[in-house]
Amino acid sequence: MKAATIGAAILLTALPSAAAAGPQEDAVKAVIKAVKSGEDLSAAFPGAISQKEVESLRRVSKCAAVNLMRQAKGRYTVIWNCGSKGALGMEVMLVGANVTSVTTMEVFRRPYLEP
Repeated sequence: MKAATIGAAILLTALPSAAAAGPQEDAVKAVIKAVKSGEDLSAAFPGAISQKEVESLRRVSKCAAVNLMRQAKGRYTVIWNCGSKGALGMEVMLVGANVTSVTTMEVFRRPYLEP
């Protein structure tokens, strides 16, 4: 009984840290879903995406979001793989669970150098 109580206490202590990233990650996944489904991004995330970025994101709607990385609190990077057409990076900035900025960037591969 005592071991079960200690186990439950450890689990409850660990839960808040895991839950803290949840709303932000869910917001980034909502951006990915909106891009993939072709939603009106300006309406879905008012003020967060410029018209230039909307055009870039429309081009990747058929691509696969292959890598979601948390860079720092409130900053996520997503890599869109478009096969032979290359790749595009997307940075999503958040305040709390609200998307404040979405920008795109080129993705470069490092050359393979033989020793």
